[in-house]
Amino acid sequence: MIFVTTIHANEGKFEDTIRSLKRLKIPDGVKVREFLGLFGEPDAIIIFETQDEKQAVEFVCHIASSVTCKTSLALPIDEFRWTK
Repeated sequence: MIFVTTIHANEGKFEDTIRSLKRLKIPDGVKVREFLGLFGEPDAIIIFETQDEKQAVEFVCHIASSVTCKTSLALPIDEFRWTK
């Protein structure tokens, strides 16, 4: 399963957020496809894979302890079967 998490640094904590993201320990079972810092909003984005939602929740909860983030399940466009 592929997930996309957007990360917003808390007010006045941008530098601390970037430092902690650089030191982020990626747990077993999570494969990070992309980890990008962004100019503008949001401050960073992580695209990652896990076997199930439980692993994704555990990973995101670890990140969310110091930032505001939103996570979405991502699907390859070909899996949107109701369109032709």
